[in-house]
Amino acid sequence: MSIDRRKVIAGAAAAASASILAKPALAQSQPIKIIYPFAPGGGGDGVVRYLADQMRQAMNETVIVENRVGADGRIGVRAVTSAPPDGRTFLFSPFGPIVIHPSVYTNLPYNPLTDLVPVAQVCTQEFALSTGPMTGAKNLKELETWLRANPDRAAFGSPGAGTIPHFSGVLFATAAKVELRHVPFRGTTPVLNDLVAGQIALGSTPAPDAAQLHKAGQLRILATTGTQRSSFTPDVPTYKEQGYDIVAEGWYAFHAPAHTPQAIVDKVGGILINAVKSPEGKEMMTRLGQSPTGRPSAELAAIQKRDYEFWIGPIKASGFKPTD
Repeated sequence: MSIDRRKVIAGAAAAASASILAKPALAQSQPIKIIYPFAPGGGGDGVVRYLADQMRQAMNETVIVENRVGADGRIGVRAVTSAPPDGRTFLFSPFGPIVIHPSVYTNLPYNPLTDLVPVAQVCTQEFALSTGPMTGAKNLKELETWLRANPDRAAFGSPGAGTIPHFSGVLFATAAKVELRHVPFRGTTPVLNDLVAGQIALGSTPAPDAAQLHKAGQLRILATTGTQRSSFTPDVPTYKEQGYDIVAEGWYAFHAPAHTPQAIVDKVGGILINAVKSPEGKEMMTRLGQSPTGRPSAELAAIQKRDYEFWIGPIKASGFKPTD
């Protein structure tokens, strides 16, 4: 065998060996993926992209956000429940796909309450009941009087059937003992547009979305669902203040596939909580209409169990049946 041929064979063997040895390192270099199960744009998407950047800086790794849309969030959630529990895949989602879907969809191929592990809650959001020129009501008692006198026009709009604003409207109708027809819209903006135009009596939406129109006098927020008044509308009393036992809080949180090691959960959760509680994080979330919290895994687990059990009643009372 010639010297040149020996060199070629030796070189090939060395390259093959190097390739085999490099595979574990290559696997570790795969980016951390955060799946957001809704479309780009909006407050939630802005929050997750900020937090992904904070994770990148703290962990010195590539962190990407993937918008895995479809089926009201179910496609993205399923992708995370099916992912390896190795700390490379996380879910960032509003609470609906976690605590509402198990009571709405009877054929879920996963259980978000057991097939995901809570990492951290990052922010919360209140909901608002608003009215426009149709009713003239200034508070909930005046609204009750109007609804009973105008049963043919007693309707409320929400951003969509099966959403928390939908079920929040049902809570009010039950508490006030009034008949209230639900009109589903495709998103919050058309609800508010019809409300301002006097085409519908009431709108149930996220509170921040209606705040500017309320401040401009184009509509009136009659109540919010928080335990205390919303920072976006401090002049508006809560349902509780007006004698209605209604408290409903939405939230966004991070989850990981079940069986993800606790050390990973704690590490990532700590990074997220520090980012949320930083002055920059607080300013960013407030600007996007969210109230920053930063609650760790154990607290999030208790919150989602409480919310799952709470919403079973309103969902059943609504009679909502999904079409897909």
